Amino acid sequence: MNPEDGDDRSSSTPNGTSKQSAQDKDKPRLTDQEKKSNHIASEQKRRAAIREGFDRLTELVPGLEGQGRSESIVLQKTVDFIHVKLQERHDLIAEIESKGGHVDDSFRPS
Repeated sequence: MNPEDGDDRSSSTPNGTSKQSAQDKDKPRLTDQEKKSNHIASEQKRRAAIREGFDRLTELVPGLEGQGRSESIVLQKTVDFIHVKLQERHDLIAEIESKGGHVDDSFRPS
């Protein structure tokens, strides 16, 4: 379409503002209390997700089941557990190769 034909399909209003901003003016703004409530709800949701993650770790990592949850202990024991598992994988790869087997590179630690 040619703008000279009088068919102006741009998203600008006669005063030069976009239709989007004109529509935004029609939307009711959040009050400070609504913003605060939204922020509190978001923070509670974030904290709940973190709590659920730590609870899940206590289910997965041996030695953490049924204990009170200290986040630093959960993290340290999780790191220790992962180190043990990585060493076990390394040892298994070495054992397979010592017996003439082949281990695909995708199973090796990066």
